[in-house]
Amino acid sequence: MSTVTGTTTATQRPTRVASALAVGIALLAMWELGASSLTLVLELVGVAALAGGAGLWRREWLISGALVGVVGVAGVVGALAVASAGIARLSGFIRLIPGLIGVFVLALALVPVRGTGSRTLVKVGTALVFIGVLASGIFNAVTIGTLLVAGAATVVAWDAGEHAINVGEHLGRGRDTREIELVHIVGTGAVAFVAVEAAKFSGGVGPSGLSLASLVLLLVAVVLLAVALHD
Repeated sequence: MSTVTGTTTATQRPTRVASALAVGIALLAMWELGASSLTLVLELVGVAALAGGAGLWRREWLISGALVGVVGVAGVVGALAVASAGIARLSGFIRLIPGLIGVFVLALALVPVRGTGSRTLVKVGTALVFIGVLASGIFNAVTIGTLLVAGAATVVAWDAGEHAINVGEHLGRGRDTREIELVHIVGTGAVAFVAVEAAKFSGGVGPSGLSLASLVLLLVAVVLLAVALHD
């Protein structure tokens, strides 16, 4: 679908900057949770190839688009294989594999072959990443600071994905919306940073019985409220 604005044709797909930041921030969350550099590189290559394949398919270069898309899927499968090979316990599987799948789902939501993106897939993708955050807290696999950063990054990735779809629908992808996208995401990131610091302070002086998972849930609730107010 597209709309014509003056001499510019503006497609209503998710915008590029916010989409790229959403996926990048989700990958940052996975890095914080312990995913290896090779795993993340393969995932990034896979997602980039997926985006390229979707673009070729939309231009009706069907064979080229399909081939590049297959490369993208292979990259993601390779990332999952590398991550699985380095996992010795079930807890490690729960911490990493759902999140890596979630990044792929998030990318699917933001680089649609048809339509204007999927808010449902954005939610599903970031929820899968957040499963890794919760699992890391439950199994005490990372430090509290790392856990908080990963949780906040997941929320910011969700917000960036939603924003990419919103801006694409209302203003169009063909227009220069980079400033709007960056201002929104930087604002959300600033709110998340404040929430992380507040949660660290609460964790340092609060009740000793407060679990890491409970602290992350508290952080996410604060960030979600702040994001709602920010909008």
